[in-house]
Amino acid sequence: MVKAWLRNVINPKLHLSIAFESSTVSEIWEELKDQYSVGNAPRVHQLKEDLAECKQGRLSVVEYYTKLKTIWDELANYSKVPSCTCGAAAVIAKEREKEKLHQFLMGLDRTVYGQVRTNLLMEYPITTLPRAYAVILREERHSKMEKIKEENNEAAMAARSYNT
Repeated sequence: MVKAWLRNVINPKLHLSIAFESSTVSEIWEELKDQYSVGNAPRVHQLKEDLAECKQGRLSVVEYYTKLKTIWDELANYSKVPSCTCGAAAVIAKEREKEKLHQFLMGLDRTVYGQVRTNLLMEYPITTLPRAYAVILREERHSKMEKIKEENNEAAMAARSYNT
């Protein structure tokens, strides 16, 4: 019955490559697994490549952080911290969080956030990722407010010079 089900769900073009009649169901399953299952290594490699190339560019801080977090979350699915009673798992998790902090700070726009990044890295003990994100987000909001003030001042000066 399982052989019949496999035959019905598998693309007919693949039937010739599978020995349905002379094999057991487990042999068929193993053959299919060997032929068509792809390991996680290519995906993990792609994610790590994406992470290494991830830069803020024209993205807002929220968009940039979300992009990073998406990559981190998917990578976490492929790499689990082993559980233990010795405390090593907690140390590994803390190191991963530090690594994420550095990845976040490295990808930020240097011209806009260079000084803030330096200040965060100078803290001892080193800050956490959530705190760094909050500080950078505040800096982005502050910069936007300053830019709006400058634009308003320029518009007011232009209006004055036009009226005189």
